[in-house]
Amino acid sequence: MTENTDFDLDAWLDGAKRTERAVTVYGRGDLLAVIDKLEAEQRTMASIPEADRAMSDGDGSHLQGQIDALYLQLDASKLEMRVTFLDDEEQATIRKEVKTDLKSEADAAAKGAAIEARERCARNEIKVPAEVNQVVRRMTADAENKVIEREVSIRTLSACLVDPVMSPDQVRKLYKVIGDSQLAVITAAYTRASIEAPEVQLPKSLAPSPSDDGAMSS
Repeated sequence: MTENTDFDLDAWLDGAKRTERAVTVYGRGDLLAVIDKLEAEQRTMASIPEADRAMSDGDGSHLQGQIDALYLQLDASKLEMRVTFLDDEEQATIRKEVKTDLKSEADAAAKGAAIEARERCARNEIKVPAEVNQVVRRMTADAENKVIEREVSIRTLSACLVDPVMSPDQVRKLYKVIGDSQLAVITAAYTRASIEAPEVQLPKSLAPSPSDDGAMSS
């Protein structure tokens, strides 16, 4: 097998780019409720026997124009994003910074959880100190983790967004307006960029022939 002595690995590494994935989210999710209502009306009208439609508003086909217009509005509200992955060092840095920046908030959440845990134990007549302490430890850890993990996810999304670039504060606002369902779509794109290897499918006319790769030298 011949060896490519002209290949410059350093140049290849310098020119390599991180995997990116595209995802689309929509800012006018409120329109879906109106669309649902109109489509339900349309189905109801279509189910009415034709002989009885003279007393109704027809078969509902006249509603399609309204539905189409709403879908156009929904499409106009879309935001196309490109996300990439973060390496282990970048993720560790974010987590370390969050634990430092939100120490007071995490401590306050843990303190409140400890009070709630003891009150819960009292209500449930859990009196053995070891059992009480176990409940307190579990609930305080959960409360601390909730504060930390939410902020980690916000800063991670801010860091992995290639286009548009968004600050953590903008991501916090994004969390509030698009909801978990669309955030899951962004998270899925981040996961794909992180762990899914690129698959390249060349047209047959452009694919290399077997003799181009692994050719035997004479």
